[in-house]
Amino acid sequence: MTALVRRFPDAASLAGAALGQITALARAAHAARGRFTMALCGGSTPLPLYAAMAGQGLGIPFEHVLFFFGDERLVPVTDPENTFGVVTAALFAKAAVPAGNIHPMPVDIVPPDLAAAAYEAEMRATFAEPLGAVPRFDLILLGMGPDGHTASLFPGSPALGETTRLVAAVPPPVTAKPAVPRLTFTLPLLNAARQVLFLASARGKEAALEKALADVPDPAVPASLVRPAGDLTWLVATG
Repeated sequence: MTALVRRFPDAASLAGAALGQITALARAAHAARGRFTMALCGGSTPLPLYAAMAGQGLGIPFEHVLFFFGDERLVPVTDPENTFGVVTAALFAKAAVPAGNIHPMPVDIVPPDLAAAAYEAEMRATFAEPLGAVPRFDLILLGMGPDGHTASLFPGSPALGETTRLVAAVPPPVTAKPAVPRLTFTLPLLNAARQVLFLASARGKEAALEKALADVPDPAVPASLVRPAGDLTWLVATG
């Protein structure tokens, strides 16, 4: 498939464009299905977007928006490396989002495989999908690391070959920090989405970005394996 690639001079202009696109998607999903389902990503690039979402909304009441997370580091919510904690400070603490609409990945269930299974079960229950069916998010936000990883799908990870589980536990990565276990969406779930939106900074990631956008997927660059059934858009900050 061919991805739509839009480039911006800085993170602020990227965030503005992302908010406009997400707002349009939210309105369309709400009109069609009565709600908007989205999965958030971590990292610094989306933080201006989350702040804008808190301040300006999504064009529909937050009561009709369901928030999930595409991956999480298995550290306490109070740890600055915990994605849910960071997003809460930027978005949820500043917007009137019902607590029941927010679905953080569990960081207190052990072992990690059990935590992954619990989150998958929670997702299936929320989407009311039968066992074997793959929920279709209206939107999944993703980022990309310098090594080409996305969510917590790292180069060489066995999770890249997952075909049945929607959420997987992965061991501490060797190509990214912090080196802690994580939970992640798998490719079957990512690729079922109606829309995948990558938010990426090009600085220091030029080689990985070129491979991620190539016509032929490269297993060494997991971001290139995201080829959704719906639409794929990359918003790239060049500055």
